[in-house]
Amino acid sequence: MWTILLVEDEGFVREAIRELLDWESHGYCVAGEAGNGEEALAAILELKPDVVIADIVMPGMDGIELLKETRKAGIRSRFIMLTAMNHFDYARDALQYGASNYLLKLSLNDDVLLESLGRIKEELLAELRGAGEALYPFYHRIWAGIQGTGAAVQANLAELTSSMEKFRNLSLDIVVVLSGGVPASLDQAGIWQEGYLLVQSFHDAGQTTFFCWKFRKKGDSAEGNSLVRLPDDWLQAVNRLNGDWYSQEAYPAAREGVTPIEELEVELIRSFEELNEAKCAEAAAQIWEGMKASSLSHVEVKKRATHLLHILTMLAGRKTEDETEVYSAVSHESLLAHALQAIRELIRHKREEDISYTDHPEVNRVIQYMAEHYKENIKVTDLARLVAINVDYLSTVFGKKTGLTPIAYLRNLRIEQAKRLLLHSKLSVEEIASQTGFTDDAYFIKTFKRLVGQTPSSFRREKKD
Repeated sequence: MWTILLVEDEGFVREAIRELLDWESHGYCVAGEAGNGEEALAAILELKPDVVIADIVMPGMDGIELLKETRKAGIRSRFIMLTAMNHFDYARDALQYGASNYLLKLSLNDDVLLESLGRIKEELLAELRGAGEALYPFYHRIWAGIQGTGAAVQANLAELTSSMEKFRNLSLDIVVVLSGGVPASLDQAGIWQEGYLLVQSFHDAGQTTFFCWKFRKKGDSAEGNSLVRLPDDWLQAVNRLNGDWYSQEAYPAAREGVTPIEELEVELIRSFEELNEAKCAEAAAQIWEGMKASSLSHVEVKKRATHLLHILTMLAGRKTEDETEVYSAVSHESLLAHALQAIRELIRHKREEDISYTDHPEVNRVIQYMAEHYKENIKVTDLARLVAINVDYLSTVFGKKTGLTPIAYLRNLRIEQAKRLLLHSKLSVEEIASQTGFTDDAYFIKTFKRLVGQTPSSFRREKKD
C-alpha cells in the first residue's frame, strides 16, 4: 500500500478524513497521524510516507514550513494541502514549494480526494518504473556472478540509494522459466501482471527471469530490503529450475562413486583427437550423465558445455563457435544433442582441413587413413597394402601429388597435431609425443625442433605468453 500521513491540529477533522475513504481498496493506508508540524516532521523523517495530507494553518510549524523542511531533508513525499476559504494565499505558496494540490476543507469529499490521490498514484508508479529501469545494471552484475561462480555475488548497494528507498516497502517475487532463445511471456510464466505494481523481465542464457514487485501484505515478513536479499533469492529461483532441466520432478541428489567429470572430458578430447565419432558420442553421454549425477545446476551445465566445446573447437583449428545454441537449450537432453551435432561437424571440418586432397583416389585414401590412424605405427607397406598397389609406385605417385614422401607427410601431420595439443591441452610433452604417434620422446623433440624451429616446451611457452 502507498502510505499516507495525516497532519491536522483538530482531532475530529483528522478522524473525519480517516473515515472518509476505504483507503486500502484504493491502494493506500494511513501509516500515521500528527497534530502539529513538529510531530509531523518527526513522523515524516521516520516513516517517509508517500503522501502527506496536511492542514496549512497550524500552531507552531505550519503546513508550508513542514513542506519546506521535508524537502530540505531530501524526502519527496507528495503533499495535499487542506485550506479554509480565506487561506488561498497560503495555498498558492504551498503549490510554489511543490505541493501536489490543495483542497478546501469545507468541500472535501471522497470524490475530490480520490481525484488527487489518483493523480499522485500515477506519478508514484511512473517514479517506480524509472527506479526499476535503473536496476538493470544491478541485475546484470548479479547474473554475471551467478553464471561465473554458481553463487550469488554480494551486491554493491551504495549506488542504489534512490532505488533502495523506492523499493524498501515492497516485496519481491522472482519467477524464472527456461525459455530458450526468446524471452518468455507473462502468460507462459503464469504471472498475473495486475497483481503487481511493477513486473520486469530479464532474458539471458536461455531463461527469462521476472522480477515482480508488490506491496508487502499485513503480516508479511519485513526482514531487510528485498534488494539486499535479491542475489540469494535469484540464485535460489534459478536453481529451482533444475528439476525441469533434468526432466524430473525432484532435483537429482549427488551420487558418490561417480567418475570425475574432468576425467571424462579428457577421454572425450582423446577420442576427438582420434576423429572417432562413436567414442566421442559415448564419452559425451558419460559426461552428461556425470553432470546429472553430480547434481550440477543447469547454469553450471551450460558453462561446462561451453568450455568443452571451446576446447574441441580450438583443437579443430576453428574459430570459437556461437554459444547461442548452448545457452538456448531448455533441457539436459537437448543440450547433449546439440553438443553431439557440434562435435560431428568439428570432426568433419578437421578431416577436411587435415587432408590436402589430390586428384588421385589412391593417394587420397592413404591420406585419409593417415589422418585417422596417425597415432599408430604406420609403415609404407601397410599403406601400399591398403590401396593394393606396389610400394615403390605408391611412393612415386604420392610424391608427385603431394611433394612429400608418405613418411614425411605422416610426420608433418603428427607435428601439426602436436602443435594443437601444446596450445590447447594441459598434456605434458611426453604425453603429447605418445598421443601423436612418436614412440620416443627424444626423437619427437628433435623432429619438432627441426620442423618448427624450437622445442615443444618453447613453442608452448611462447605462443601462450
